[in-house]
This record gives sequence, structure tokens and C-alpha cells, in this order.
Amino acid sequence: ENTEMVLPRDQQMPTDRYRRGEIIRAIISDISSTAKGPEIRLSRTSDKFLERLFEIEVPEIEDGIIEIKSIARAAGDRSKVVVHSSDRRIDAVGACVGMRGSRIQSVVRELNGEKIDIINWSDEPAVLITRAIAPAKPYNLYMDEDRPYAVAVFEDEDLAIAIGRNGHNIKLASKVTGYTIESVKRSDYEGTNNKENDILNDASSLSDIDGITATQSTNFSDNNINTVSDFISSSEEELLSTKGIGKKSLEKISNLVNKQTKEI
Repeated sequence: ENTEMVLPRDQQMPTDRYRRGEIIRAIISDISSTAKGPEIRLSRTSDKFLERLFEIEVPEIEDGIIEIKSIARAAGDRSKVVVHSSDRRIDAVGACVGMRGSRIQSVVRELNGEKIDIINWSDEPAVLITRAIAPAKPYNLYMDEDRPYAVAVFEDEDLAIAIGRNGHNIKLASKVTGYTIESVKRSDYEGTNNKENDILNDASSLSDIDGITATQSTNFSDNNINTVSDFISSSEEELLSTKGIGKKSLEKISNLVNKQTKEI
């Protein structure tokens, strides 16, 4: 109604080109009072703008059947949207895509071709992260849910796909899942593991550990337990079957081995 609004340059998408008289869609991001009256600022780059576009195109979202769990955007390039359906009969991803992609294409056109990944939500973090990293498929995934942190190991040729252009794929996956995700090549990861294994297997024989007597080391050796790695991989029953080793002495030796492993 003839109210003037401002669309700041940093809230415009890099691909936006405007013409006089053109109708522009945007979301109100801020309202502030000035001497001339209220100043209304708009945004086309915010996550909320994308959320509102989906609400317009997907009735199930507006009705509350489908919930948008999280959104991460690199405006003008790529977005990731995590969705969940409260009704098992309705496919959340399919509903957002629409028949022959009609719904999502309407959103993509509004965003000038911005790529949008629709991700089906899971309450299992490993499953969610794997879906969020797509189109790359991790060879292995190591997680620390307390931090929260994840290391995704990829085949060497897939690493570039996982990172994405300008690093957007892995950054958006991190933001949309809430996990800090580090991407690693399989060759680098296994090379690191092999070095660690060499240290454990070759350099760290039980006789090298301070506190383990020569007799104890010899007795372990007679039981085919020669290195720290052998000791760690043996069961308690196997260790106790070693001559002269009881529960108390085994506990003491285990503490010495654990200390040595941490130092390595």
C-alpha cells in the first residue's frame, strides 16, 4: 500500500537482477523507528525466506503435517532443507518435490536456479549426516555425539564432491545437522592409522614398558603375547592364563599399558 521498504544489498542474492516496476518477493527481516516513521527492511537471503516459500508451495507444511526441521543456505548457490512428516502415509520429501518436481521448481525459479537438497529427517545422527552430505557417500563415519563432531571418510575421488563448490556442501551439511563435519580422504585416513599401528605393533613391545618385569614379559611371550597390540586384543581369560599373572598383577600391568598407549 505504497509503503516504502528497503532491500539492502547484503540481503539480495548474487543472482538477483531487478527491473523497474517488477514485483519482488522477500521477507520482512527488521522494522525500526526513524524520524520519518518506521523503516521496513527486507531479505531474500535468509533461511526464513526459503521456509516461507515452501509453506506457500506445499500445503502439507502450512497444515502442520510436514515440519521443516532445519534449513541451511548459501544464497544463490545451494540450500539444504531437512523435513519430517508426522503422518507415516505421507512422504515428506516427495510432498516437497511435488508431481514431476512442480513444487520445488516453483521455489527454484523464485531463487534464480538455486540448488535445493531436500533431506528426510532421522533421529539417528549418523543416518541424518549421511543423507545431508549427499550427493557424496561416505565410506565410513566416526562420530562424537557429545561435542557434537563427526569425521566423514570418503573415497579419494569422491572428496571434491563431498566438499562441494566453495566448500558449500560440507558447510551446509554441518549447519543443517548441527554437527561439525570434517571430510577426510580414505588414503590419508588409512595412512594415519597404519602409522599408529606400526608404532603399537613394532615399537611397543611389552618388555619396553617401565614397570613390567623381565620375567612377566617372558611369560607373556611364552603365551604369544609380545606387543602392546597383542595385549590389548587379548581377552582377560587369555591374559590370566599367563604363568605368574593374577587379577591384581594384571590390573597393574593394564594400567601401565594404558598409560603407554596414551603417550603414543
